[in-house]
Amino acid sequence: MPSQRKIVLFKLRLRVKAMLNIRDNKPIQQMHKKIVYIFLVALVFTLGSAYRISKKVVTTEKKFIVVLDAGHGGTDPGTLGTGRYKTSEKNIALDVTLKVGKLIEENYPNVKVVYTRTGDTFPTLKRRVEIANSNNADLFISIHCNANPNAEASGSESFVMGLHKSEESLRNAMRENASIYLESDGGKDYDGFDPNNPDTYIAMSLRENIYQDKSILLAKNVQDEFVKLGRKNRGVKQAPYYVVTFTNMPSILIELGFLSNHKEEDYLQGQAAKEELSSAVYRAFVDYQSKLFNIAPTNLPPVAVQKEEIIPQNIFDGLIWKEIPAEQVAYKVQILSSATPLQKKSKQFKGLERFEEYLSNGTHKYLVGCTQSLDDAKKNQKILRDAGFSGAFVVAFENGIRISNEDALKKMQK
Repeated sequence: MPSQRKIVLFKLRLRVKAMLNIRDNKPIQQMHKKIVYIFLVALVFTLGSAYRISKKVVTTEKKFIVVLDAGHGGTDPGTLGTGRYKTSEKNIALDVTLKVGKLIEENYPNVKVVYTRTGDTFPTLKRRVEIANSNNADLFISIHCNANPNAEASGSESFVMGLHKSEESLRNAMRENASIYLESDGGKDYDGFDPNNPDTYIAMSLRENIYQDKSILLAKNVQDEFVKLGRKNRGVKQAPYYVVTFTNMPSILIELGFLSNHKEEDYLQGQAAKEELSSAVYRAFVDYQSKLFNIAPTNLPPVAVQKEEIIPQNIFDGLIWKEIPAEQVAYKVQILSSATPLQKKSKQFKGLERFEEYLSNGTHKYLVGCTQSLDDAKKNQKILRDAGFSGAFVVAFENGIRISNEDALKKMQK
């Protein structure tokens, strides 16, 4: 039996045909008939859409669907950062995304969370968009980490669809869209879409997005929550990212911070940061739901503010310090780096009182321990990592100049 919607559309089409076949003393010219036909067909589909929307409202309550997209994955690691960590952008993005989803699922029984990936897989950009559109999602949130040739670039920013307003926004979009080239067919399934061709982005910018206002609202919420964490606010921006351009719902892309910045990388790689950032994104979602739908969660965690880590001082007692002549090879452990000098009592030292500082290429670097044994240096590294310096790594020096660990080993073997 035909549905009510089909009957309505059938009757409308009959009326269109009837109007075009009317004959009177002033017959309609062929061109006029085409214009009227186009107008009336458009009216048919407009009314059809209106009917679908009204039907959506009056039927049983529909679950709000949010699609959470962890950037990159699988063969696409995303931004590698400074190379000091084994994990990259894809890992951080997934950890934060899953935490956001868990918070929503636990506190919004009428919200369905759909993930584009829940493990180390590589869904194509096109597939991510298809997941959102095929689920008739109400919201799309893509989570990433940033990178910049300037190692001092820092802060968080959120993007919505639109024409790139700066070279940096275009560069970021081209970098993220370049994931297409890692797909099995080399990106041939995108109908001529070329991430490296500026003309592609001109065409993308012409897409009208009726969800722009809602996207901007959510993006601003995210940035406001990041500011509460003490994060540098790089603002809400427009850029032609593929996943926020071709999704048919309010969509944003979040850049949590810069893995190309040593200090931010150390922060983003830490478990505390992932908890804080996911809580911030969740709170932004809460505000979005409240403002647009007047829906409150069953639970709202407090604002996650960075607390000073209290490290038992005896944890550092096992560090090995030996007096090594400057002309001999010495192994040390680098724990921190900063574009500006750090105060001795800085929270970043976690209560550690003994360390060395040296300046390299305008960056202040901080070292702990001193030994001629690589094994002893690795023991120091483990102590420091257990104390919270997760990015601690062994470095070698000779005559006050840093040398590679390979060269140091060769010199020690002579």
